[in-house]
Amino acid sequence: MAKVTSTSVSVVITVFNEQESISELISALSAQTLSPKEIIVVDGGSTDNTFQILQNLARKLPRLKVFQSRGNRSIGRNYGVSKSTSSIIAFTDAGCIPEKNWLKELIKPFSSPTTTVVSGYYSGLAKDDFQSCLIPYVLVMPDKAEKGEFFPSTRSMALRRAVWIQSGGFDSKLSHNEDYVYAHWLKKMGVTFTFAPKAIVGWQPRKNLAQAFWMFLRFAIGDAQAGIIRPKVKILITRYLVFCYLFFIGLQIKVVSYFVVGIMASYLFWSVSKNYKYVNKPAAILWLPVLQISSDLAVIFGTLMGLMTRT
Repeated sequence: MAKVTSTSVSVVITVFNEQESISELISALSAQTLSPKEIIVVDGGSTDNTFQILQNLARKLPRLKVFQSRGNRSIGRNYGVSKSTSSIIAFTDAGCIPEKNWLKELIKPFSSPTTTVVSGYYSGLAKDDFQSCLIPYVLVMPDKAEKGEFFPSTRSMALRRAVWIQSGGFDSKLSHNEDYVYAHWLKKMGVTFTFAPKAIVGWQPRKNLAQAFWMFLRFAIGDAQAGIIRPKVKILITRYLVFCYLFFIGLQIKVVSYFVVGIMASYLFWSVSKNYKYVNKPAAILWLPVLQISSDLAVIFGTLMGLMTRT
C-alpha cells in the first residue's frame, strides 16, 4: 500500500461573509495532526471583513492561500481546485470545525490504490435546544450512517485529482445543494465511496427557524434544478395532497374532519417519536413538530421552485 502524506493533500474551502467563523476554521485546520500541503480558501465576494481576515491570516500561515472569485459555491470550488497542486483534494465548508484528526482519518483510505472518493462524517455543534432539534433534520445520525453507502458532502470529503478531472467538477450552474448533485454524478460514473466515520467535522446549525427554512428550501431547489427528486420527496408531496383532499372533504363531512385531526395529531406525534432520542430534551416536544412541518413545506415549495427554474 502506498503511504499518503501531507504533501499529497490540498484542502479547498469556499466562503462568503464568514467573518465570525473563518478564523476558528483556519485555526482548526492549522492544528491538524496531519497538516495539508496547502489550504486554499476562495472568497465569493464577501461584503464583510472575511477576505481581509483571510489575508491577515495568510501572512502568518504560508500554507494558507486565499483568492477571490465571484460566483456561487460551485464556481468557487472549481476555481479553488484549479489553484491546488496535490494529487488528493479534500473539502470542508465554512461553518464547519474539523476535529484534530480529521484530515489524517480522511486520507487514510487512500493508502489503497483502489480508493478514489472518501466520505468523511459530520456532527452537530448545538448551542441551544433549537439547534439540537434541527440537527437530526439536516445530518445523518450515527446509527443510520453505516446502514448504506454514505454519500460524500463537501462538509467532509476527499477525492483523487484524476477523478476530479474525469468528473469535470461541480456544475457551475447550480447554487444550491451542488455537492449532493455532484455525489450523484460521481455515482453515475461508477465511483465507489469509502466511508471514513472518524474523519469528523463539527457543523454549526442555523440559529433560528427562518434560517433553517431557507436552508431546507435551498436544498430542495438545488435537487429539483438538477433533476433529482428523492423518493422521500415524492412520498411527502403525496402525503400532503391526500391530507389537503381530506381536509376539504372534512369541511363538509364532520366524521371526516375528526379523521383529519387524528391524522395530523398522529403525524406530529411521529415527528417527535422518531427524533426525540437524538435530542433528549423537553423542548424537543415543541421544536420537533415545528421543524417537521417547516421542513415539509420548504421541501414542497422548493421542489416546485426548482422545477420551474430548471434550465
